[in-house]
Amino acid sequence: MVTAHPAGYMNRILRVDLTRSQLQHETTSQDVLKQFIGGTGIGAKYLYEEVPPDIEWHNPENRLVLATGPLTATKVGGSGTFSLVTKGCLTNGAASVQANGFLGAFLKLSGFDAVIVQGASPEPVYLYVHDGTAEIRNASHLWGKDTWETEELVKQELGKKERELSVFSIGPAGENLVRFACIVGDRGHVAAHNGVGAVFGSKKLKAIAVSRGKRGVPLRDKPRLSQLSNELFQMVTSKSVAPFHKWGTLGDNSMAQVRMQIGIQPVKNYTAVFFPQPTPFSAELLRSKYETRRNPCWACKFEHCLQWKITEGPHKGFIGEEPEYETMAAWTSLIGQTDNEEAFVLCNQVDRLGMDTNEASWLIAWVM
Repeated sequence: MVTAHPAGYMNRILRVDLTRSQLQHETTSQDVLKQFIGGTGIGAKYLYEEVPPDIEWHNPENRLVLATGPLTATKVGGSGTFSLVTKGCLTNGAASVQANGFLGAFLKLSGFDAVIVQGASPEPVYLYVHDGTAEIRNASHLWGKDTWETEELVKQELGKKERELSVFSIGPAGENLVRFACIVGDRGHVAAHNGVGAVFGSKKLKAIAVSRGKRGVPLRDKPRLSQLSNELFQMVTSKSVAPFHKWGTLGDNSMAQVRMQIGIQPVKNYTAVFFPQPTPFSAELLRSKYETRRNPCWACKFEHCLQWKITEGPHKGFIGEEPEYETMAAWTSLIGQTDNEEAFVLCNQVDRLGMDTNEASWLIAWVM
């Protein structure tokens, strides 16, 4: 297919002015899309051009640029990814964070490569993107809700089922401008680091919700891309990295034992090397204790994204996202805590509050 702009792009950007409650569509040139490749490239361009150096992170003139890349919404595994570029509050400098899930793919299929948010709303709002257009909707009833509650309430309000709508939101942390607030969506996917959630909060933007559109992504050679995607999947599931395909970074039980034995786990705010944890954590071990359900990203065949349900004990009925290694280490050995189930609950409570789990655990470990 021959297109007027580089393949993989829709050539439309949605600009949202929250101060004026206005929306407009923009196009980009071939040169821009070729020079600033991918979501981070697009975001960096607009941040550099539109946010002067003296603008603080909480100033309404700061930009939030949520953007996709040329592979987004294709058959390439994990291509639901988006980049979020802004001036972050931890450093008051440029921030670029990414998250998987479905938001990036749904945005592209709705006809947009990116969303640029500027200004600040006087009242809480959320952005709803659908069918090649968008709406700024009232979010006063969502203010104070955690990220999982917000996702469910927005889906109910819009009459959408699972996999029909992707919602990324801030929790109470972002609303209260916590310096390490993040955005969380699709029940467990997180765009963290440098306080991007606090930037959402400063603009009174509670969430961005995107319906799955019906537009196709323009490609130069679809059969060749499918072939390369299959080859990539075969490569990353080869024997050398097979455990990560199945168990994620949490790993199988043998990996957990090795971490403990050679002292590479962070212990008590890095004041010690070895930690006498009675049962080292691993996906293999913990999955055997709980009810599990796959929660994959767009076009992803990997088996590492799961939801767990606790079936007995004080947290019976609790449902959460399977943690990755850094998150479990953060709420076990880093803070001197040996109960893996309590750590699993902590991991998810931090996500629901909308905080970067690394920054939160480092702060608590330092205070302890």
